[in-house]
Amino acid sequence: MDLGETHDWTNPALPDSASSGATSKPSSKSLHPDDDESLLEVMKGQQRDFLNKRLKFPLPLARFVTGNLLPDEILPDFRLLGQSIFPTKEVMRGVKFYVVTFALIYGIRNYVRESKMEIDEDLTVANFKEFYFLPCLCDTLVYFVLGRLYKRRGCDCFNLFLPMVLGACFMSWLSYIPALNTSFKASSIQNQWTTETWIYSCSLAAIVFGFVIALAVIAAKEGILFGRLVEFVAVSLMAIMPLASSPEFHPHHWFLAILIGVHINQRFWWSLMLQSFMWGVYINGIAVYGRDGLMGCDEVKYRAENLQCSFYDDDW
Repeated sequence: MDLGETHDWTNPALPDSASSGATSKPSSKSLHPDDDESLLEVMKGQQRDFLNKRLKFPLPLARFVTGNLLPDEILPDFRLLGQSIFPTKEVMRGVKFYVVTFALIYGIRNYVRESKMEIDEDLTVANFKEFYFLPCLCDTLVYFVLGRLYKRRGCDCFNLFLPMVLGACFMSWLSYIPALNTSFKASSIQNQWTTETWIYSCSLAAIVFGFVIALAVIAAKEGILFGRLVEFVAVSLMAIMPLASSPEFHPHHWFLAILIGVHINQRFWWSLMLQSFMWGVYINGIAVYGRDGLMGCDEVKYRAENLQCSFYDDDW
């Protein structure tokens, strides 16, 4: 599909923005396009025109697909004594992200249960609220900030919501493939992975690698490649290095989705859709299995011993 003939999706200067009727900030040198909020409407117009003129979507449908259900700027900029009363559009984007996330966790859990797919039946709503709700709030904040979603349009638009739903269903659909009914735990890789498991895993890794190369090429064009590499290495080291030496380390797919997804954070439509898909993968992990710890039973044993739980003894 040729996206470059009439719509420049990757040029940071976006030279056709003037013809779109949108007002952009005057100096692209002083403000990088990735930080320029005025370009959001320009890109929304480009996506709408692409759907309408190139893919022949009816204009109302193109507007629906690219528009937000609830505008980010729905609250007026009302001030009292010079101070803003209502939350900013960045806060509204965060609120919508939280609401969509937890609504999907509830919806996907019900869908997986009704479809008779693999699920942790012991996880109840009461257990989730007691043990997982606060950690999931923190995960959502990390993804929203490190993923630069506060600089993007709200997630309540069709072209971001649909990939999120697909990602949330995708991991459960994989359970229909017997070779993938395993985990990334070291002992599982050594003892349970079959030839088919390796083929599927390498194929998925190749797809991920292709997207990484595409992101790196665009980042290099925009002059931000080294900064993004430093960011990726720093976050990965902080998240993985303290745990990697333990044989009990189990990188659940909710964890991998955050680790990968926060770095797929460029403003282009396919990057945003892929980032939404990865957040859907996180939602699946939480909804189906809960937010299990990365150190498995070692973590449970340490906490029980450290807190001197009544049910714990040395032979446990």
